[in-house]
Formats: sequence, structure tokens, C-alpha cells
Amino acid sequence: MAKKEGGAMPSSMGGLVMYYEEDTGIEIDPKTVIAIGVFTAIFGIALQAGLI
Repeated sequence: MAKKEGGAMPSSMGGLVMYYEEDTGIEIDPKTVIAIGVFTAIFGIALQAGLI
């Protein structure tokens, strides 16, 4: 059986632990990420087709 030491319970995030502050870093809108991906794909297709 486990000892009762008064320690913290495991996180309720499925075992994921955050090692950083939530306020730090950059925040990118999901629409921006999708737009960058679509633009990159179109740019790559245009390069392969010889349009650029």
C-alpha cells in the first residue's frame, strides 16, 4: 500500500506535466497555423509545376 506523506496528487491532465508558465511564449491563432500550412503546400506545388 502507498504511504500517506501528504504529497501532491498526480495531475488530472492524463500524466502531462507543464514545466513552463502559461503566460510565457508566443501564442498563435489556429487559423494562422492552418493558413501557413496551406500557403506552404500551394507554394511547393507551384515550384514543382514550374509556375514560379
